[in-house]
Amino acid sequence: MKEIQFDETQLGNIQAIGEILFSGDSDDPRSWNYKRELVRPKIKWWRISAFTVLFFASAAGLYCLLTALSLSPITSVRICFAFMLIVVLIFLKHILICLVRIYQCFAPASLRNKCRFEPSCSQYMILSLEKYGLIKGLSKGIDRLKRCNTDDGGFDYP
Repeated sequence: MKEIQFDETQLGNIQAIGEILFSGDSDDPRSWNYKRELVRPKIKWWRISAFTVLFFASAAGLYCLLTALSLSPITSVRICFAFMLIVVLIFLKHILICLVRIYQCFAPASLRNKCRFEPSCSQYMILSLEKYGLIKGLSKGIDRLKRCNTDDGGFDYP
């Protein structure tokens, strides 16, 4: 329990009383006066654009190749969709990390500062995806999002 000493000069100043009552260690994420240093990552739009163009161009090229080999158009479309699904599943971890970084870049600070943990939930998701891979990292990140904005908090690394 925190012991607080008041004198007569502080009784009329509500802001000073609030600072004394609710002040805490500014390095502790559970503290009232903790300020997170928000990092706005740089998005490499050219890489996202190049990947998207290459993805759809390769699917279109595969369709043209399959129809040139005299496969039916329906079969060619099915094979192209299977190819696209496999490519998305292979790169899903990187796609999710990219989406989280876009969120970090454009989400307002008032929304991002609500997290009571350090690192923030979005950074935790990136760290867990990089450390554990797609399945386990995604489940650990979702579990962390479920625990966010509760009274307890603090330092929690994957």
